[in-house]
Amino acid sequence: VTVKVKTSNQDYTLAGTLFGKNDIRIVQIGDYHIEVVPSRFMFVSKYIDKPGVIGKVGTILGNNGINIAGMQVGRQEIGGEAVMVLQVDNHIDGNVLKELEKVEYILSTCFVEL
Repeated sequence: VTVKVKTSNQDYTLAGTLFGKNDIRIVQIGDYHIEVVPSRFMFVSKYIDKPGVIGKVGTILGNNGINIAGMQVGRQEIGGEAVMVLQVDNHIDGNVLKELEKVEYILSTCFVEL
């Protein structure tokens, strides 16, 4: 299933699939192929694929008491744009998102609660 969403700021494409009766996966976010098991709380970020970016994100989340339960990354080329999806155990508030947006090479951030 592919969903295309248009907002005033941007167009988004998400694709998902179902394996068997209950095994749901997100398999595409925009132009990035990725395999994500959806969870209640997820952090999604577009960034430039550089050493240390994911580590800085993990440090900020940990310093704010947010545990990472799982992580997937999709990229098109080494050193190019990439997307990371983190399944986290609890809500990420706006102040933490602002701190994450300040990390060098982070292009965008989004918190998703299902």
